[in-house]
This record gives sequence, C-alpha cells and structure tokens, in this order.
Amino acid sequence: MGTDRTAGRVLIVRLGAFGDIIHTLPLAADLVATGWTVDWLCEDRWAVLLDANPVVTRVHRVPRSAWRRSGTGLRHRCADLRRLVRCIRALRYDVVVDAQGLAKSAAVVLASAARNRIGHACGRARELSWLVSRDRVPTMAVHVIDQQRALGLPLHRRQGLVPGWQFPLPAWSAEAAAMDAWLVRSDVPRPWMLNVGAGWPSKIWPETHQQAFVDMVLAAGHPLVLVWGSPAERAVAARIAAATGAHLAPPTTLSCLAALLARAAVVVSADSGPLHLAMAVGAPTVGLFGPVPAERNGPRGRGHRTVQGRGQAWERRDAALGGMADISPQVVMDAARQAIAERTGI
Repeated sequence: MGTDRTAGRVLIVRLGAFGDIIHTLPLAADLVATGWTVDWLCEDRWAVLLDANPVVTRVHRVPRSAWRRSGTGLRHRCADLRRLVRCIRALRYDVVVDAQGLAKSAAVVLASAARNRIGHACGRARELSWLVSRDRVPTMAVHVIDQQRALGLPLHRRQGLVPGWQFPLPAWSAEAAAMDAWLVRSDVPRPWMLNVGAGWPSKIWPETHQQAFVDMVLAAGHPLVLVWGSPAERAVAARIAAATGAHLAPPTTLSCLAALLARAAVVVSADSGPLHLAMAVGAPTVGLFGPVPAERNGPRGRGHRTVQGRGQAWERRDAALGGMADISPQVVMDAARQAIAERTGI
C-alpha cells in the first residue's frame, strides 16, 4: 500500500448516481493530496463531473446511456464490458476502492485483478459486496461524505479525517459564460433558486408548498429561478412559474446546471443531486429532508441549513410517508434568510 510519500495508482469504483458522485469527490481529493494518482469508473452519464476534473487522471465509462439509446443487445453489452475490464487490468492498479458497495461494483473490483481492494464493511456495503474487499472499513462517521472519505484512511495511514470537505470540479468556463448571459437576458441577477424535484417521490416537497414559498420570496422582492431536470419536473416548474411569475430555468446539462447554481443567492432543494452540486460549487443552500436523515446526507458548514420532516425512514415511493408535507414554507423562508446572512454577513 501507499504512504504520504509514495505515489501509487488508485481506481475508485463509484458508478453513480448524481449526488453520490459528488459525495465521493472529497475522497478523491484526499487521496491526491497524499500523493496518489486517482482514476475513476462511473456510468457514462456522470462522466462530465469527472472529465477535466483536477483530481481525476482517467475516467473509465460504463456506456449505460449509450446502451439505452441504441438498444444494444446483451452480446454487445458483454463485449463492451470485457473491453472495459481488459483496459482496467492493463493499468495494473495498486489499489481499487469500492465506493459503491453493491454487487455490480464489487464485480468490477474483483474483475480488476487488483490485489489490494478496499470497501465498506458489512452493513454499509450490501448484496455481499464486502466479501470482495480485502480491507473492509467499518462505518464510524455519520455523514455519507465522511463515510466515503474513511475509505482512504488505509492508504494515507492517518488515524482520522482531516477536517473540511473539498469538492474538486472542472472549470466549465464556457458553461459559466452561457449561464451569465442567460441571467442577464432574464434580468435576474443573483436570484434565489428552488429545485422542484428529487429522485424519490417521497423526497419531493409538495407542489402547493413550493408555490407558497415562491410567493413569499417574490413578495419579499427577491428574483427566483425554478430549477428542473426531467420533463415531469419541468411541468411542475412551469405550473409554478405560470401561477407566480417566477422564472423557469433553461434546459441545462450537468455542467451548465453547476454554473447556474453557483450564481444563486441561495439554493433550496430536496435531497437530490442539484442540492449536493450546489453545495459543491459553493452556493448557500437549504436542504429539505424527509425519509433520509439530514445529518447523514445534508449540506453542512457556513451558509448551509437543513430542515427535517418526520418521514418514514428510507421510504422511497409513498409521498404520504415521506414527511415532506411537514416542512412549512415559512420555516424554509427563515432558513434561507439565515443561510444567506451567515454567508454574506448581512
């Protein structure tokens, strides 16, 4: 294994999803800071977060999005995976880190033929994936980011984590210029932003609550932009925009979304990729949580607030059990003002 003075090559296996990639970036930053060269394996749709990333040297892609678009059959998929495994083996990684902890990530870790394999211990890792790891890191931290960072401790031989999170991301200069131009055209300098969606139905803040919050923000004289991802989320955002006069964000790639969120006075969002991306790009945030504990997934630090509903733990589908209806628009308004004041000192 490596030390702080001896460089080696590490492959992080974290296939997805959006927010989980963001949560694992501090692990990569820690490893690079202690002399390691970091490569990453992910699904192709998340590679934009890692291409030209200052701490990631090489990105291996599982072409899942390409398979869906082309309708590629099983034989071609297997051939693609064999080529991917051959490429990984040819690089002879000193260490492979399973930062996903599922059977599919463990299969790649095992196929890499690396002798040194690190992963989460049983409990944090699922589907028997921990059996593949030779160094199984027990879960000591509460927050998911610190759980991921702990996977690096066997490599830099520290007794604990250095305080602070680093979120290295590409520069995305062209995207920043495009979003600046859109904000100027829309006459919304430094707007508040509300992300209307989330990956689980149980995590979505009710539309009536969102609309009431938007009314409060606009009545207070703050411009507001509604952020959306999927067509279904766009429909929700469009309804709220029509009812309130808020601005509808333009269609964005992940890199454009990052640039847009970085220009927000504050970002309000349920537990989702855009919330974690907003934290990573340095925007003040208010995270809304129901079925997942805010202390595990929520943004932390100066200029960040979380609001927790009384949801049934880890309920994914039933919105009635998610607890998001418990979160009042006024509480969110107050939290947003606190986040802005803490960041700006006003």
